This record gives sequence, C-alpha cells and structure tokens, in this order.
Amino acid sequence: MKTTFFKKYAVLIFMGLSVLLRLFSFFPSVLDHDESTYLIIGREILQGKELYTDVTDTKPAGIFLFYAALEFLVGGSIFLKRFAFALVVGITAYLLTKVSQLLFKNWNAAFAAGLIYIFYTSIWVYHGLSPNTELLFNLTTISTLLLFLQPKLKTWVFGGLIMGIGFIIKYLVLFDLIAFMAFFFVFDIVRNSQIVKRPGFWGRYVGAGLAFLLPFGLLNLFFWLKNPAHDFFYVTYELPGNYGSNPSMVRCGTMLADFIGKFLPISFFLFYVLFKRSNILKKEQKWFFVTWVICILIAIYLPGKEFSHYTIQLMLPLSLIAGLFFHSEFKIDRYTSAVFTGRTGWALLFLAVVVIQIVGFKSELMEPDYPREVAAAIKQELDPGEDIYVGNYEQIIYYLLDEDSPTKYIHPNLIFTKTHKAFEINVDKELARIMSTEPDFVTLEKDNPKVIKLMKSKYRLVKKFKKGRISLYCRN
Repeated sequence: MKTTFFKKYAVLIFMGLSVLLRLFSFFPSVLDHDESTYLIIGREILQGKELYTDVTDTKPAGIFLFYAALEFLVGGSIFLKRFAFALVVGITAYLLTKVSQLLFKNWNAAFAAGLIYIFYTSIWVYHGLSPNTELLFNLTTISTLLLFLQPKLKTWVFGGLIMGIGFIIKYLVLFDLIAFMAFFFVFDIVRNSQIVKRPGFWGRYVGAGLAFLLPFGLLNLFFWLKNPAHDFFYVTYELPGNYGSNPSMVRCGTMLADFIGKFLPISFFLFYVLFKRSNILKKEQKWFFVTWVICILIAIYLPGKEFSHYTIQLMLPLSLIAGLFFHSEFKIDRYTSAVFTGRTGWALLFLAVVVIQIVGFKSELMEPDYPREVAAAIKQELDPGEDIYVGNYEQIIYYLLDEDSPTKYIHPNLIFTKTHKAFEINVDKELARIMSTEPDFVTLEKDNPKVIKLMKSKYRLVKKFKKGRISLYCRN
C-alpha cells in the first residue's frame, strides 16, 4: 500500500519536499551573485535591452532567456522564481527515479535516488540551494538519458534536442552527452558487432547529434542576422579562452573532498555501494557510470575555477549509485541496516528535514538582509528620473528598485576583479565613464579607492551598513 502511494504521487512528493527544504531560501534578496545577474539581465531583455550589447555576462544565452521567461510569467517576484527552481529540482528527482527503475528495476533504489538528489541540492547555498545553471541543465541531462535508454530514432532525436537546450544554458553539458553517446555506441557494438551495418544504428547517433546542434545553431543565426559582428560572438567564441585559468589537480581535488565531506551521510551510502562486494551493479552499468563520472570530472577540471556549484553536475550519477544502498536485494550488515532502514531510517530522514529547516530559518531569515536595507534607504530618497550605481556592492539593488545599471557589465566582478582582463575592460576608463553620468546614489563595499577618487567632493556619505563595511553616498 505504501509503495503504491509513493509510486502514484512520486512527482508531487518530490516537488513538495523540494519546496519544503528550500522554503526559507525563497526570502533573502541574495543567495548568490550569479542569480542576481540572471534576474537583472532577464528583466532587461524583456524591457528591450540587447543581450551582450546593452547588458552582458560570461554565461550562455539560455540562462538569461529562461529568466526572461520567468520574469514574463511571475513578474519581479524573487520568491516565485526560486519556487520555480524548487519545482525544477523536484521534477529532476522524479526523472531520476524513472531512469533508476529502467536501469535497476527496483522501486526502493529509484525512490531513494530521487530523495538523495533533493537533499544534495537543497542544503548548501553553493551546492544547489541557490538557483544556478547546473540545476537547469541537470534537468535536460536526466531527460536525455531517460530518452536514450529507449533505443528508438525519435527518442534519440528528441533527447539530442533537449540536450542542445541544456548546452545553450551551460556548455559543460556537452561532457554528459559525450559520455552517453560514447558508452551506448561502444556498448551496442560490443553486444552485436553486426549492428554497424544497419542504417538505423547510425541514424540514432546522427539524428541526436544534429538535434543537439539545432538550438545553438539557431542562436548563432539569430545574432548573425542582427549583426555579423555582434558581441554574442565575442562572448561565445573568444571570451572562454580568456576567462579560464590554469587547472590544478590539487585545487580540484580539494574541492571534491570538500563536496564529499559536506554530504557525509550520502557519501557513506555511495562508498558503501562502491566498495561492498555485490552484483547489484552489472558490468556494463559499472562501465556506464565510470564513463559518465570521468567525463563530468573532466568538465569540472578544465575551466580551472573550482567553483562549488560545478559539483552539482556530479549529483545525477552519484544519486543513482547511492540510491542502490536501499535496493531490496542489496545486502548490508545488520548494524548499518538497523540505523538506515525501517523506522529508524524514516526517523533519521525526518530529523534531517527538521535540522535543515532550523538551519535555514536561522541563516536565511534571522540574518540581516543588507541589500534590502540599502535599497530601502535609497528608495526613501530616490526621486523619479534619478539613477544609481552600486559600485562593487550587490547588483540586486538594481532589481529591487527597478533601476537600470549605468554599465553593461552587470556583475561587479567583471570590473572589480581580474575578470576584467578576460573581457578586455579598461577599468579606469569604464569607471570614469560611469561616474561621468553623475549617478544620484552610489554604494560601495569597503570604499573602493578608484570610485572614491572619481566621486571627489560631489558626493556626501548618507549612511553606513553592516558595521561600516557598506557605504551609501548621495550626490550633492
């Protein structure tokens, strides 16, 4: 009876749990700077601004188009946009269960894989709690795998198209596609060497490949028709070569160790399955996961950035493997079984939910929301027609006040960190141009000397926030 209930309402259970675990994260103005950039650029696109020309960032166009769609649907509500991402996480978890059932034919393992993915993405801000590109393209990745597990031309073409949509959200999804197509190609030939003589075999791969290229091709055509020298082409083809840094095995290994440590209970399930002698994973399945994980590790390593949210890409295969801990035919020792199965297991799950809620309430609701405080202070003084510049502080203030940025470089890091070299920005010249527009209000964090020098005596200090770290200035 219980199993039937969970199977019937699995998608609602996953979406509900995702919303519950992420609930307190819906309220703060800022979880991560990247999300603030997506919000602003999505709004600006709807207001007629040209992507990469009037407003720009390092990310592919897909994430900004998604946020523009959200802006159209729910308006300026940050709460509802994060709610939408919670639903994305829940749907991804549900599709994980479908993939697990196809691979392992066991409901317990499938349901556990979905639960594990939700916990993976709903605890730490930089590992999935903050909306980011990885949460979206993980949805396209697991959708594609579900379709590829059904070896028909139409499912492969549709899967390739979905993966192509993921590619214009973040290019690293290409490594998931490489893993899938390489494994299935070799596996099909090993299983039946004569299959290469069948046109249908080649048709699946060619069809999926062409469908994958379609969204990116259409995006290129769209911008080329606007202007063959459009800034899109610089951001897409030249910037990635400037933006990357030297990869480091040590830094990457440290990031992965941090990831494993932050999710210790899940890591325990994962390594228990991997190191216990068992036939729960068939030989071809082992090779599939090895191929997939290696491709993702290459994707994480190559950019040389070691951002925590890169590990979200790993959460799909790791959730599927860790879920096998709860496979009805997987034998675990009696002490481990006593802790993690039966009523004790459900009690621990409930306790985990409660702890996450308590921590979320304290960190997301009890802590001061300084960007909202600064925005409120500006709003009290801001007259119609006046404008602002947030300097090196939180760009979300533009969004909260429905104000335009005086620079197309929305994320402050593009100007105030070494990233300006990748964009070939002359920082002194750009800051001088911005301040020449005489914004009525300027915010700074730790009083940036270059901006202070440009303000001269034209501005007065209005208020300080966060124990003096944030300064609000008004033009005299």
